[in-house]
Amino acid sequence: MSGPETTIGPEQLPHARGSAVFFGGTFDPPHMGHIAAIRDLRRITRLPVIVVPTGTPPYRPSPQASAIARAEMVELAVRTLADPLVTVCRWEVDRVMPTYTVDTVEWLHSKDPDLGLVLALGSDVASALPGWKSVGQLLEQVRLLVFERAGASETGQAVLAALRQRGLPLVGAEVIPLSTPAVDATGIREGIAAGVGSAEMLPQGVAEYISSHRLYRDLRKPDHGTVIG
Repeated sequence: MSGPETTIGPEQLPHARGSAVFFGGTFDPPHMGHIAAIRDLRRITRLPVIVVPTGTPPYRPSPQASAIARAEMVELAVRTLADPLVTVCRWEVDRVMPTYTVDTVEWLHSKDPDLGLVLALGSDVASALPGWKSVGQLLEQVRLLVFERAGASETGQAVLAALRQRGLPLVGAEVIPLSTPAVDATGIREGIAAGVGSAEMLPQGVAEYISSHRLYRDLRKPDHGTVIG
């Protein structure tokens, strides 16, 4: 396929040195809400964004699409941004084993010890941080950025207050609003399984990939959004 290189392999680091935003998720499938979130993260932080599709999620049932399919769809989605400072890291996908966010952060730091990472999480996902593997160690290696989305049960500030009460290291943690459309991956999958078109909620390349690979025709597994664990 044509277009800029978007994948970070074992020998490739983010395009810009210094700091970068870590934006992870199952992306089952990647949709226009994800694209809007990435665009807003770039605009607000003015930092490169590393998009990290999960491989084998440790805390939930496996996504409906395979890890390789989800990574390929993420690469197609990212190409629509035409932004060389938005890259895709396939390390979790290539490991073919349960991987935790702290593992991926440590791998990225092993490739560039001076890379400052900003971990971007929706407020609903951030509220579950106390249950993540080595969460204290993780938060000592990143700066937490909590973004609020329509329909979230808690505000970002309420989530940060609860995390601070638990004594978690949150130096430099911030809350930002993102103007993302109300798009739900579960609803997209259900629509495809029911034969209802969802093309307007998906980047064109992703919609074509889903159609050509006949994904989501047999509905079975739930999705819970951005990065876990």
